Parts: sequence; C-alpha cells; structure tokens
Amino acid sequence: MNIYEAVKQRRSIRRFKNKAVPYAALEKCIDAARLAPCGRNQQVGEYIVINDSEVLPGIFENIGGSIKLPPDKGGPRPDQAPKAYTIVLINKNREVDANRRRVSLVDLGMAAENIILAAWEQGIGCCPLLFFDEANIRPLLEIPEEYDIALVIAMGYPDESPVADVATDSTNIFVDDKLVRHVPKRKLADVIHRNKFGGK
Repeated sequence: MNIYEAVKQRRSIRRFKNKAVPYAALEKCIDAARLAPCGRNQQVGEYIVINDSEVLPGIFENIGGSIKLPPDKGGPRPDQAPKAYTIVLINKNREVDANRRRVSLVDLGMAAENIILAAWEQGIGCCPLLFFDEANIRPLLEIPEEYDIALVIAMGYPDESPVADVATDSTNIFVDDKLVRHVPKRKLADVIHRNKFGGK
C-alpha cells in the first residue's frame, strides 16, 4: 500500500473487532508521530498508548462525539468499543512562549495523521476525538500538570467499512439502513484553486 492509496482508503472507524491491539503496533505508530514536522523543532508532543483491558473502559466513559452514538445510529455495541487509545499530550515545558499553542496544535495534527496512517498500514482503524473529559482522564492516567491533552485517538481493528461519497448538497455524515456509514467529501474541483483564488 502506498501513501496515496492509504489516504484514499482510510476512513474514521467507530466500531471495532473484539481483538486486542498489540503494544508493538502502537509503538510503531508513535515512532511515526515523533518524526512528523514541527515548528522550530520544538517537539512538544508526547503520547500515552493504552491497550490494557482494565484501563480501556475508563477512557471510553470519558470520551464523546459520534463514537458514543447508539448502535442503531452507527455507534459501537459494547463488544465493538475501542481496543486501544493514544492520548496526544502537549508538554508545556517545551513550548517556548505562551503564544505558541496554535503552532503546537498544528504540529500535533500532523503527528496525529502519521499515527493514523501508520495504524492503517497495520490494519488498525482510528477515530480522532476532540470531545473528552480531561478533568477525569488526567487523574485516571496520572498525567502531570505540565501536560495538556490535545487529542484522544480511539483505535482497533475495524468492524465496519465506511464509504467516502461525492458530496452534493450536504457534507453531513449519515448511516444507511444497513448501518454503513457514508462520508460525503467535496469534489476536488470545489476545493482547488489554480495559481490564484478562483483560478481554474
């Protein structure tokens, strides 16, 4: 699988097989993350990887968004919950000034994409999540005060096959009567400008 094929095939996964994710696979994802571009090479990112079956439920209780939808709306059954997580952290001691947070978030967005693509290459699906209860997750994982949580990535072997459709009137994601998730994407011609804004 080349990179472009991975980008085209990959979709966010919210339903996972009841199969453990090995630590070695997660470690490979973090190795990809640490090699991502970052402003001034500050490398503010650190990562907690979780695949302990006793810790996983506590994380699931403290995340939100579409991954918590009921099964008839495309969410996971209890046995389809994520089988691993990556908690993406910002090491505040490595941020050179208080105005750097925007750069840090861009840096970690690029690192997160590396995680997601490295996971996909190994047959692991991901769902990046911005809805989480940091106040509860922090003590659960013993995260020090000098770290902020930027992102939670739910992970596991896919138990669904979402489809990327061509967007027409709407980009709203929907689930059909067979519980297949459809993800409308804007056409290339609608998002690319050649040499100037509006250039064709």
